[in-house]
Amino acid sequence: MNLKNTGKSAAPLRVAMVLFCLLFFCAFTVGCDDESSHESKLEEARMAIDDGNYSKAISLLDGMVGTDVLQVLASAHAGLAGIDTFEILKQVDDGGSGDGSIDLIGKMLGTGEDDILTAADISTKLSEIDLAKSILLDSVGGVAANLDDDGKVKLAIYGFTDIVLVMGKMISSKDGDKDVTLTEEAIRALGGGFVEADITGLALGDGVDPMVQINGDLDAVEAGITALGTGIENNDLGEEFDAFLKEIDTSSDGYVSATEFVTYLNTI
Repeated sequence: MNLKNTGKSAAPLRVAMVLFCLLFFCAFTVGCDDESSHESKLEEARMAIDDGNYSKAISLLDGMVGTDVLQVLASAHAGLAGIDTFEILKQVDDGGSGDGSIDLIGKMLGTGEDDILTAADISTKLSEIDLAKSILLDSVGGVAANLDDDGKVKLAIYGFTDIVLVMGKMISSKDGDKDVTLTEEAIRALGGGFVEADITGLALGDGVDPMVQINGDLDAVEAGITALGTGIENNDLGEEFDAFLKEIDTSSDGYVSATEFVTYLNTI
């Protein structure tokens, strides 16, 4: 007896293959859509930062992961602290904002004609710049050495900003949380009188020893100088960083003591 091949036995296989192809196509297109959405949001966040809309950038990046996301997020938090890396580089190239090595950052942080910072401003900006530092480090597994040169320069700027804000908090706290202007001229006008206890007894938001935080920031500044290149005499930002290190680390041993810190403020 001849058996006819009706094709019925192959039908389930064909159906299974069609379903598999459909599922594969859906998974592939969803993956592409996710990647496209990721890049789109990331670019939108960058544009928001360029426009100074830092809160929008942070909102856009909420829930996203990845090295690039964390690096953009760090820039957004630095922006909320008042720091624009590109503006700093531009101003330095244009000759800076004053005679003092801290003036560029101090004026950028302050508001109004006198570049005033209130005690509340200082606390808020310290929180934001500390977030910027930690997020940038998180993008490379918490190891600063893993940052590329651009990342090291960013961390140096954030660290330098943190030092200036800690100075501001100390000065403000010494006299009942008064408003301050963080330029060398304004600090000089205070007449000095700072003592070691003013900095060693300073309470920072995360409870860290102020001198430990400052020296960690100075390490980042030094790494930033290296990242900018060996010929710092031809690099304006490197010169700014190097001048500050020489002014505050008078022993040139790579560590700033509380004595050196207050001496810097008393003789600025």
